[in-house]
Amino acid sequence: MINSKFHILFFLLHTSTLVLAGRPLLVDDANTNESGHGHIETWYDSKDKSFTVAPVYAPLEGLELGAVLSKSNSTYENTNSFQFKKLLSVARESGCNTAATLGRSSVQNSGYHTVYGWGILTCNSIEWGSVHMNLGLTKTNTQSSKQLYGIALEYPIFGFVPHIEWLHQDSEKKCCGNWY
Repeated sequence: MINSKFHILFFLLHTSTLVLAGRPLLVDDANTNESGHGHIETWYDSKDKSFTVAPVYAPLEGLELGAVLSKSNSTYENTNSFQFKKLLSVARESGCNTAATLGRSSVQNSGYHTVYGWGILTCNSIEWGSVHMNLGLTKTNTQSSKQLYGIALEYPIFGFVPHIEWLHQDSEKKCCGNWY
């Protein structure tokens, strides 16, 4: 009973920060928090009936440590990921910057895990918003590596940030557009 109350309280506290949190893009951006700062992203995927919590913290300028914890009510799988992102160039509000991400994800009690890494290019402009491009590889412990590439476009309008993205991983395609 206490455990259920804790989960409800945790959910309510974090849903109040959804508007201020980063967007749950599949395509990553080449930005990090300021040194000593962090944030928590939370979202619910109605298709997979999964709830995700993703805390991120920057212990040093230009380095971000992140985790993703997800629980699916349709497949009853719990997944987790741990990653770090390093800025490779100075972050710019107007102009382009680069970063790289390395990480590992796994499905609890399955023995399956994936390692991944990609380069990130983000270009920001007041006129046309932000474009994020990713190029990298993913490798499960049971299959050969797969190429990953994606692009996302964000454009803020009256306090909302609509975005559209396209992600390709060898034979898989995911595309979505969201308003945040």
